[in-house]
Amino acid sequence: MCSRAASGFTLLELLIVITFFGLVTAMTFPTVSRITTHSRVNQAALVVGQDLSQALSAAARQRKPIRIARGADQQSITTSDRASGMVLSTRALGPGDAYPLDSVTFSASPIDVFPNGFTSSALTVTLWAGGYSRRVTMSRAGWVRVP
Repeated sequence: MCSRAASGFTLLELLIVITFFGLVTAMTFPTVSRITTHSRVNQAALVVGQDLSQALSAAARQRKPIRIARGADQQSITTSDRASGMVLSTRALGPGDAYPLDSVTFSASPIDVFPNGFTSSALTVTLWAGGYSRRVTMSRAGWVRVP
């Protein structure tokens, strides 16, 4: 008589492996979540810095003042022509948008950017999500920094 060797895994072995991977995933979830939040806030800060720089360029290119203000929803940044009020761009940063942040604060709003590169006052935009924040600053001389 020939005996056949059993091949494959037992149900107990499969349950042990699935439990192990479940525990490893549960232990790494907070770290992955924190990294994702930091990345999202950092990307939003870079985009806001770029938007502020583009507003400076637009004022110089069009040779008229540009206004930077918080949006009506308090979660967006709006760039508009100061004289006509025509909206040039809006960057949405709140929940449900490309960069779902918890809050966006301005040190002053609105800020006027003049064609010579100067602004009506210095600006600090603080972006928050999940207890992590980044600041984007623009000096009165038009220098934009994302420290």
